[in-house]
Amino acid sequence: MAGNGGEGAVGKVTCAAWIRRREDDGPPGVSRLLVAFGRDATASSPPLVDLLEFDAGASALASEPLVRVVVGEEAADTPRTIAVHPGGRELVCATAKGCRVFKLLFRDFGIHLIPNDASPIQSVGPQKCLTFSTDGTKFAIGGEDGHLRIFHWPSLNVILDEPKAHKSFRDMDISLDSELLVSTSNDGSARIWKIDEGSPLINLTKSLDEKIEYCRFSRDGTKPFLFCTLVKEETVMATFVSWK
Repeated sequence: MAGNGGEGAVGKVTCAAWIRRREDDGPPGVSRLLVAFGRDATASSPPLVDLLEFDAGASALASEPLVRVVVGEEAADTPRTIAVHPGGRELVCATAKGCRVFKLLFRDFGIHLIPNDASPIQSVGPQKCLTFSTDGTKFAIGGEDGHLRIFHWPSLNVILDEPKAHKSFRDMDISLDSELLVSTSNDGSARIWKIDEGSPLINLTKSLDEKIEYCRFSRDGTKPFLFCTLVKEETVMATFVSWK
């Protein structure tokens, strides 16, 4: 079922993401856990996205992809990061040019990755962060230029467009209830945004010699915690914030 991946050795993996299927979704005999790999270009192969099966029992990936698609023809088309919709049927791939959307289709006893039109995000430039809300109704991107955009999904109607959210993005996440977004910058700062109001709710405080790097909201649905990693004098620490 491999597609038009080109001849010769494929490039090294540049990014990856899990794809979870429902138990009744897709052709029989295909694992319910897949991995999407982005690969860079080589002298004989263009930038690619591969889908491989993962055998949880053996903790091993399949040796050959179920499907392979060409992302573009230039080095700037190399996938930099991948976000998968919670429904497992769409994935977004960020490149130096912008974002490409692919539909994951199960038909004719096989798996197919089909490019999908996504004009509002195809030419937004290099993005550092991509994330979907847990319910799949919102999609956020944070650029190398510090530009934050949040969209309704799948319409891609704009909810928030803030060109100067950060100096440059490092990480982001959306809360379980899809109300809040947390984002961190490469300068060590962090903000929590009220998504529907399109404005920052709070700037997280830190010491002058600390940097907030990675951030995740809790997912248990009982306590609204935000987990962050702090770097201080090359020492990595974990902390959490509760706001309700």
